[in-house]
Amino acid sequence: MCLDGAWWPRFDRDVMANSLAENAQRSYWDEWASITCPTLAVLGQSGIIAPEECGRMLQQRPGTVAMSVPGAGQDLHLEQPHTLRTVLEQFLRDTMEPSSAKQT
Repeated sequence: MCLDGAWWPRFDRDVMANSLAENAQRSYWDEWASITCPTLAVLGQSGIIAPEECGRMLQQRPGTVAMSVPGAGQDLHLEQPHTLRTVLEQFLRDTMEPSSAKQT
């Protein structure tokens, strides 16, 4: 759906409520701890993930690259898509760069 010149998701309220209820009933910490690939966590500064939860994520996986985007909420991909794209592209470049090139 296009609103004020920007694209916003259109969804069924009941489907969204059911999917959020599942997230509230289950912890995903075991899955988070088992990830072995390079990981980027980009969060909107005004999003719903509490700073304590972010801290726990980074404590469990210290190699995670994390960034908080000022002026953004939970829908960072809709609110600041250009910022997100820039951050993702830089992370992918850094991740794909051979380790010998990083040392020079």
